[in-house]
Amino acid sequence: MICLRLFAWCVLTLFISVPTTAIASEASDDPESAIRRMVRANAEKDLPTLSRLMAHDADIISYAVAGRKYIGWTELEEGMREEFINSQKLEIPIHDLTVWTKGDVAWYAMELDYIRYVAVGSELKRTVLPMRETGVLECRNGTWQLLSWHESFRSAQLGGSLTLPSTTPSAPAQ
Repeated sequence: MICLRLFAWCVLTLFISVPTTAIASEASDDPESAIRRMVRANAEKDLPTLSRLMAHDADIISYAVAGRKYIGWTELEEGMREEFINSQKLEIPIHDLTVWTKGDVAWYAMELDYIRYVAVGSELKRTVLPMRETGVLECRNGTWQLLSWHESFRSAQLGGSLTLPSTTPSAPAQ
């Protein structure tokens, strides 16, 4: 197990240290494209792309599920590295995304599923987390960067649907 972790760290370190170049079609020319690339980079465990598309300001605060709070890029990067190592595979389909802009600032509301595959023995355990996310981006030097975000679950029961109490009147007592 220790060898596997060491190997994963080495591969991740090598992957992160290799410089990446943005292709013309990958330019952050609009905030929606930047958001979609961030989600795709997360699913592909592509930390260099996430780093390029997220602001590195030391005082930025973001919130994730399970009460996690990240202050600045360094804390977030650390959390992302750990998640990428612990999950064998990620899928993150976007179900709904709305983006608003005003000048060099944009904000969004999004619904997505965070599908995580973790090795349990010789099998992969699949967990679906139905998520909501809101965030703020700013265009800096022609590139849209995520400043801050907040995520929560879409339903009260993890992985389940929200059930509402019945409004049907009960039968009169006899």
